[in-house]
Amino acid sequence: MLFLAVFAGFLAENQREHIVEHQREKKFAKRLLSDLRQDSIFFETRIKLLEDRQKAHKRFLKIMTNPVRATDSAVNRGFAGILLLTRTSNDFTTATYNEMKTSGSLRYIGNDSLTTSLQEYYDVLLARTYRDAEGADKFFTDDIISYMIKHFRFQDFKPSDGSMLHIKLLNRSPESDQEMINIMGVWASNCDTQLDLQRPAQKQMLELIKLIKKQYHLK
Repeated sequence: MLFLAVFAGFLAENQREHIVEHQREKKFAKRLLSDLRQDSIFFETRIKLLEDRQKAHKRFLKIMTNPVRATDSAVNRGFAGILLLTRTSNDFTTATYNEMKTSGSLRYIGNDSLTTSLQEYYDVLLARTYRDAEGADKFFTDDIISYMIKHFRFQDFKPSDGSMLHIKLLNRSPESDQEMINIMGVWASNCDTQLDLQRPAQKQMLELIKLIKKQYHLK
C-alpha cells in the first residue's frame, strides 16, 4: 500500500509538472506571437522606406547625369530626398526569444520544427540584418557626413523648415559631383542589400506566426 501511495504521488507530481510546463509553453508562445506581430509592422514600414530610397536615388542620379549641369538647388533637392530616408536601425522585438534562449526555456517548445524555425529567424536572419545596418550607419557617418562637411555651407541651412535648397555647395566641380554620385551609389547599393536581407526575414516571420497560431490554437 505504501508503494502504491508513493507511486501515485509520483504520477500526480509528474502530471502537475507536465501541466505547469505546458502552461509556460503557451505563455511563451503568446509572447512570441506578440513580438512577431510587432516585427510585422516594422517590416512593412522598413521595406517601404527602403523601396522609397531606391526611387529617390534614381531621381538623384537622373539629376546628376543630365547633360545640362544641374544647379546647386537641384543637386540639393535630389541629395536631400535620399537623406530623408537614412534611418537604418532595426527595431525588432527580440525580448521574449532572448529570455527563452538565456534561461533554457526553449525546451518548453514541444515542436522541434517550430524551435528550428525560431532559431533560424532570430539567430540567423535577424542577425544578418543587424550586422548590415551597423555597416550602413558607419558608412553614413564616415562617408556621407564627411562629404557634407567638406562641401556644404551649413549656415545656409534653414532649421525652421529643414530645407536644403538654399545651401551653397563649396568647391563644386565635375570631380566633386562624381564623388557625390559614387558615395550615393554605394548608399543605394546598401539599400538593395538590406532589402535582400529583410524580405527573407519577413517571409520567415510570417511563417512563424502561422506555425505558432496553429500549434497553440491562438488567434
